[in-house]
Amino acid sequence: MSQRRTARLALWLAAPLALSGAAHGATLEEALAAALAHAPEVAAADADAGAASARLDQARAEHMPTATLSGSIGYGRLDPGGFFGLSRADVTPRTAQMAIEQPLFTGGRVGAGIDRARAGVAAADAGKTGMRSQLVLAVTQAYGDVLTAAHLVDLYGRLVSQTTEIGRQAQLKFRAGESPSTDVAQADARLAEARAGLARAQGMQVSAQARFRNLTGLEPADLQPLPANPPLPASLDEAMDAAIEANPMLAQIEAGLRGAQAAARGARAELLPTVGAFAEAATVRDQFFPGYRGDSATVGIRARWQIFSGGRVSGKVAEADSTVLAADARLRAARLQIAEQVISAFQEVRTAQLVEQAAGEQTAAAAKALDSVRQEVRVGMKPQLDLLDAEREATSAEAGAARASTDRIVAAYRLLSLLGRKF
Repeated sequence: MSQRRTARLALWLAAPLALSGAAHGATLEEALAAALAHAPEVAAADADAGAASARLDQARAEHMPTATLSGSIGYGRLDPGGFFGLSRADVTPRTAQMAIEQPLFTGGRVGAGIDRARAGVAAADAGKTGMRSQLVLAVTQAYGDVLTAAHLVDLYGRLVSQTTEIGRQAQLKFRAGESPSTDVAQADARLAEARAGLARAQGMQVSAQARFRNLTGLEPADLQPLPANPPLPASLDEAMDAAIEANPMLAQIEAGLRGAQAAARGARAELLPTVGAFAEAATVRDQFFPGYRGDSATVGIRARWQIFSGGRVSGKVAEADSTVLAADARLRAARLQIAEQVISAFQEVRTAQLVEQAAGEQTAAAAKALDSVRQEVRVGMKPQLDLLDAEREATSAEAGAARASTDRIVAAYRLLSLLGRKF
């Protein structure tokens, strides 16, 4: 029996074997790919990144010339009142104008706008990476939960069957006068406990399958065993360097600081004049008296300088400076937070690996002990209650090993999400 239990656990934890022509369920990699293609959150993050890129194009366009064509036409009656000897007449007043303007000097407004838009693009890209990382982490957890729940349902289902049989034998021995009624009562208690465990496992299975289906769009059937951990940093220093360089949350906050600094430069630019070159051409008909016509063309330079704003511009500058200070403070806090999270996640990976190894050893030992107890009960060396306890311990150990495998792979992907790995 111990060999069979150990073999079942090894098969459940091992990497999937490639069987030519054999049908198999989804692997973790396939589930992750399906989730990234299926999740509306990813589509929303991609759309946000597209909007940020469009805002950058708009900001760059502020350097380019603008061309405006305007015109009007109307029908009416004009009465000059005899002035210049003109009498009333029906007229068709119409105008057309073409204007072209090229900014020459904006005091830094356009450059600040471009820098702010670039920061927005960087923040959106970091948001995409962060969203995908969180989705990958969620799918990994859901995938492991589906496998764990299925294994627990099988374990507790077998435990219910075995406990039922042990209870039946205890009842027979009690009727034959070979054992006290206490054995029957304790067997019934163990059976109720096993049934409760089965009910919890079945509930967990329903929830886990629903979560997996929602995240990936796949049916959670015949999933392949969990793979080994993906490549991870060899040292904490390596992990910390990678997080400082590419952590999505940190990248977003850094981009926010750059955007705030650009906004502050733009606010100060409001204190300076703007200068632009322009060219205009216009034609007018029937505008002032019947038969009037006038054409014009003008080229020149136009400047505008607001020398008094009642404190509006200085208020914008003060607000922008405060925003920069707040963004800088958030960045310092984020660096400390990320450092703490990386240390915790790195240690969690090591701990999860050790726990999985220990859980496997515990399962093997519990299975061996169960086999020994079963033989001793058979020859009358131990009571049936010892077999109940051994069954429960073996089931608990195997359930712990199933959970440890999920915890191990989830810890690995949690660390990768902090390091900004792109999926």
